[in-house]
Amino acid sequence: EDPEEDSEHRTDGPLSPLSLAPIMSSKALDQPTRSFPVSTSAERAAGFLAASVFSLVYVVAPVWLLAALVSVFASGLTSLSTLLLWAPLLVSALLPDTGGSISPIVLCSWPVRQIPKYFRYEEFHEATDRELRATGKSYVVGAHPHGVFSFVGVCAAIASMNDAEGGFGPRLAQHVPTAAASVLKVFPLLKDVLGVFGVIPADGKTLARRLQKGSFVLYIGGMAELFRSSPRRETVFLQGRKGFIKLALKSGADVVPVYLFGNTTVLKALTWGPLADLSRKLGVSVTLFWGRFALPVPKEVRLTYARGRPLGLPHIAEPSQADIDHWHAKYCEALLQLFDRYKGTNPDYKHKTLAIE
Repeated sequence: EDPEEDSEHRTDGPLSPLSLAPIMSSKALDQPTRSFPVSTSAERAAGFLAASVFSLVYVVAPVWLLAALVSVFASGLTSLSTLLLWAPLLVSALLPDTGGSISPIVLCSWPVRQIPKYFRYEEFHEATDRELRATGKSYVVGAHPHGVFSFVGVCAAIASMNDAEGGFGPRLAQHVPTAAASVLKVFPLLKDVLGVFGVIPADGKTLARRLQKGSFVLYIGGMAELFRSSPRRETVFLQGRKGFIKLALKSGADVVPVYLFGNTTVLKALTWGPLADLSRKLGVSVTLFWGRFALPVPKEVRLTYARGRPLGLPHIAEPSQADIDHWHAKYCEALLQLFDRYKGTNPDYKHKTLAIE
């Protein structure tokens, strides 16, 4: 969802007004910033089960709602089966949005901390968490691609929250929320599980207000990317998505490109038919998808997070179309270079190319 058509940081204390110069590296980092190469079979099993909760909720939530609606007509509004089906949905709908506040409890728990180990997850930060925090700036963290569900994004949040020395710490979800389709804020059950990542609506007004206080992660291409990638080629929808650049220029924020290697391989999805069309319109995956054991759970594939340096956008209160086009082209170039630098770190991507549509 383009923010003009209507996540990384901020700390509570004062920050040093340091400058983080944009650098277009020509060579990948030699070593990962964070990695989880060593684990026990018990840790991987726990990580698999914990990760499966996030993808299973995409199946359970709509199926549960459909069953509850069918039960009203089949068994009557006051039947026991109908009441039992509707009870958790109503409780979920009435619960306040507490995802950000309970995020440390969930994402710092032992089972969830094993998720990166299941995926042998690695991160490459050309701009580290500490460097970004030290600038005192707000950032639009552009994340690509979306996939059925961003397990790379989940691993990134877990890794940073549990790195007390070099990460953003337990309050990451409150300081760096993720912008997502508005339906995720209201859909019963989905909103409670995914809300632990501090989800905010991805509309222009909300994001503009957010940049006055801090940063956010934005999946710029959205769900449309899911239906264009293949085993040989990754596709990101970016050519017509310029609203985030305009928003950053007007707000005095900067933009950081991030590529999420593995988001399109960890789960496979049905990319045609009415469910696929509905997924595109809603901005969330309600199409059929599968992974390990042909079930809606993540495959045991390598996940890699690559973050480039901020582009160095100026503050232009009223940017012209030429200004927007100029910085948008720079962002596209930076993303392509980032992909090429780090695709060799993930065995599933060594021979892939990236197309920007």
